[in-house]
Amino acid sequence: MHLTLVSCADTQNSGQSCEVKLDEQKYQSVAENINCSDYERGSGYLGQAGVSFSNFLQTGAADNMTKTLGIEKLSSPTDYTTGNRSYITNALCLIGANSFVTSSRCNGSSRTRTTDELEVSMFANIADFLYLNYGVLDNDTDGTITSEESAAFTKLKTEGISVAGLGTGLSAYNRYEVVAGSSNYIANQDLSKCVAYDGNYTDDPSSGDSTCATLQASGSITEIRPIYKLDSMEDITADGDLLTLVSMVSELTMISTALSSDFEELGISSDNSIRKSLTEALDKIDNGAKDNNPTADQTCLAVILFDVMFLLVQNASDNSTTSTELKSGNLISTSDLLTAVDNTLSLYPSDAIEAALGSLPIQSARIVYATDSPATTYTDSYESAENSLYSAIANTRSLGTEDSEKSDGKVTFRELICVAEN
Repeated sequence: MHLTLVSCADTQNSGQSCEVKLDEQKYQSVAENINCSDYERGSGYLGQAGVSFSNFLQTGAADNMTKTLGIEKLSSPTDYTTGNRSYITNALCLIGANSFVTSSRCNGSSRTRTTDELEVSMFANIADFLYLNYGVLDNDTDGTITSEESAAFTKLKTEGISVAGLGTGLSAYNRYEVVAGSSNYIANQDLSKCVAYDGNYTDDPSSGDSTCATLQASGSITEIRPIYKLDSMEDITADGDLLTLVSMVSELTMISTALSSDFEELGISSDNSIRKSLTEALDKIDNGAKDNNPTADQTCLAVILFDVMFLLVQNASDNSTTSTELKSGNLISTSDLLTAVDNTLSLYPSDAIEAALGSLPIQSARIVYATDSPATTYTDSYESAENSLYSAIANTRSLGTEDSEKSDGKVTFRELICVAEN
């Protein structure tokens, strides 16, 4: 990755004292001079943080970001003042996105930025991104994040969890959601009885009529979705410091979102060669977690067990979900369900049902949540689930619910636990 201090102009005149001083690498003098512009002062702070052209020209600079940026061990993800991160913070509070400027980190006011300030902000975000990850994860600050260091921070409870369904408490409800255009129904296992969807998917279809059978006979069914009961779930966060993990995800999200926004506002698209060059050093962090359902030789081992829970609750609906929104909530693709969550499940309760319904399209499955233990009743809202089930879902979702994609400028918890394997 090649960084330049964007404030350094090729030619200066005597009236441009702040820019002249930047060229002379008198960064502190510029940063502390309130008569210099925010753009110039931000550049001065970044120069003090090691983000300068001359610094990155040194042999091996891009191979050891810890040494190049003078990264020291941070006490927490929200430690904004240790070492050179304090200079990065000062820069972001001057020219950063409003999400930074108005946060407790800066306590400033919203403002409109110039193109020059956007450029400085972009470099500040990249530097902060690197400082955060290596400052938190690289315990011995040797420039390498080992699997042991990564695992020590992202500590997850994976014992008793497997893609064979251990830890999930999933079981078939022997009911289907039937979709026919814009209409939705809850049907029994052979579709002989169904009721129209009226705000929840836990209605008993046995009191219904033969509408779904008629729809099937006429070829009007768009999709059927098997419904599964979630009676219990291991809290995968139980072995770690949840507040610290959530704090790390929050910081990563804020920085990566701001960086992505800076790129877009500057007209630097995701496939732009300059953007790829600038973010090369981030690839280890913005690694995609090898994406959902990869081949065995492409898989980050840590994400396999995490995904057993993550994919199950990624799209969970809560108490604020409207009846219209619920139609697209609580769904998981059948591919994820059967390969990454529980490969012992079946889409059909019997061979006879599969023979009768096997020609109907199934792309996703629906989840409902137990409200008591032992489970006797169910709900569509995870916030109304039995207490321990609710906590496990809420804690897992607190680590973020976005899908991960390699080099998209955003970092998810799934990618964070795969840093050591990239």
